[in-house]
Amino acid sequence: MQIQDSTINKPDYAKICNTIFPTKEDIACELQLQILGNWEPLDFKINHSEYLNNVEVFANNDWFRPFQPKKNVLNNRESVLLYGLENDTPTSLTGLSHIEANTGRKPKEDEFTYPTEAAKVLSCMQEVFNYFDIGRTFFIRLNAGGFYPYHRDHIRLNRETFRLIAFLGNCNEDGLHWTVDGLLQNAYINHVYYVDTRKTHRLNASKDCCDMVVMNVKKDWLNVNRLLTHLKYQGG
Repeated sequence: MQIQDSTINKPDYAKICNTIFPTKEDIACELQLQILGNWEPLDFKINHSEYLNNVEVFANNDWFRPFQPKKNVLNNRESVLLYGLENDTPTSLTGLSHIEANTGRKPKEDEFTYPTEAAKVLSCMQEVFNYFDIGRTFFIRLNAGGFYPYHRDHIRLNRETFRLIAFLGNCNEDGLHWTVDGLLQNAYINHVYYVDTRKTHRLNASKDCCDMVVMNVKKDWLNVNRLLTHLKYQGG
């Protein structure tokens, strides 16, 4: 959920338009994903007791770290890195902007293919992790007052990944509030959703332990059709 300041390092797309022209596969994938809409549940079901046990291990190992902290901005959210760059650990940086500031290079979402120890501990998500080609993935916990302001994660047809989110803990309509493309959305707890984060969206928590697993999945025709196979509501 990368947030870009519109006044800093804003790309001039008119100058790079030829270099970002979408491929036929880009167009096919995006058209198929567009049919699904902004907020679509999948049929994966996550065992709640297993999730609680897994997260207890996270806490016992002191893996939680503030997510993309900003100076003089209070934001009650923490993360644990699940799939990162080579040699990353559960406590490595999860936000692209912080990685860029720390290393001088902004990696692509699909470069984060190495499971950390935390990914292996999170057994409740293994069916999903093993099914898709996973890129940058992290466990995020919003406690009461934690938020993401309005932003988009992608704006171009040639994005490298699409976004799946597992909703856990207190991520019901009383605890976590998502707005996507101007509409308030609700989630089935212990389910995975395709969320179109190309659309402008925001979220905030009014309860502690609003937990999510945010997954960037490699965008290609195979993974899009894997997604279609596991829609909760199939077409005729």
